[in-house]
Amino acid sequence: MNKKENFQVAIALFIVIFLFKALIPFITGSEKAFIVLSGSMTPLMLPRDMIIVKSVDPNELTVGDILTFRDPGGKPNTYVTHRIIALKEDKELIFKTKGDANNAEDNFNVTASKAVGKLVFVIPFAGYLPEITKNKNIFFFMIILPASLIIIGEIWNIILFNNPQRARKVERERKKTSKRTFYAVKGQRLVALILINGLVFTGIIICNSEENESVILKRENTVENSGFLSMVYVFTPDDPKQTLAIDHWYGVVPKNNETQVIAPENTTVKLNTVPYILPVFWILELTKINPDLPVAAEIVVYTSIFTLVLFPIWYRKSTIRGRRKRIRFHRMFAQWKRTLRFVNL
Repeated sequence: MNKKENFQVAIALFIVIFLFKALIPFITGSEKAFIVLSGSMTPLMLPRDMIIVKSVDPNELTVGDILTFRDPGGKPNTYVTHRIIALKEDKELIFKTKGDANNAEDNFNVTASKAVGKLVFVIPFAGYLPEITKNKNIFFFMIILPASLIIIGEIWNIILFNNPQRARKVERERKKTSKRTFYAVKGQRLVALILINGLVFTGIIICNSEENESVILKRENTVENSGFLSMVYVFTPDDPKQTLAIDHWYGVVPKNNETQVIAPENTTVKLNTVPYILPVFWILELTKINPDLPVAAEIVVYTSIFTLVLFPIWYRKSTIRGRRKRIRFHRMFAQWKRTLRFVNL
């Protein structure tokens, strides 16, 4: 195999290994996917988002974790995903829960036997996919039409290769074409696009972000957004146990707007703000790792997306045949010039 084929095989193997590792937890049942139907945990997860829940030992759960559990009313195939706000030891471990968007805690207790797992990831809007397939027009254009074109293509190949002589001729032509055709990455254009997109999105994100700083909260606090994009704010107390004592310790503020936050007096926190262009769950998880990581992630994600969208600028298909024709023309032109000079002499 040549270098190109080796590279293609390596990419294929990487994709297969990645999919295998990603799907194994779902096959074994250690992870499950659910579609959000209500807004009780807004804006952490929105209706029609898909959430990934990992099975854990109930004894490993702590206050602040987001728990998925079976419906306390006993409805079959119904699950609730809320945040744990308190734990109580009894004959069985009991969780007290509350939806982040709800004003009051849940009026029921959740026993360890009803726990399904802990929220580990959110996939925005993925819950709309099952609904899309129910639309006949969308189903036709996204499923039926592409499948029909693939089938027609396969039938054409069968007809084309039915005659051995014609098959050999077609195969020779394809080999010639594949040898003459190659794909080239225009390195300078790619680097220029990455730099331009990076500078543009860095400017947009920095203009809509406030400086991360430590503040001492009063009883009533105001979070203002003077940017032209909606903003996500996160309060991270020095003492993590005080997080849930802050009413709306994270949230989304629309552009040119403000929101009120109630907190215990003299609570020292770190305030982080970023534009609302990534899911809130992602921003919260990145903030736990490093307060500056959400800004860096937004710049990298959107720079990468727009660079890929503009791939026709930096990724070109070329043919050797055209190049050889140009070289042949230049040689002929040079020969003519030498002939004319000889005649003039």
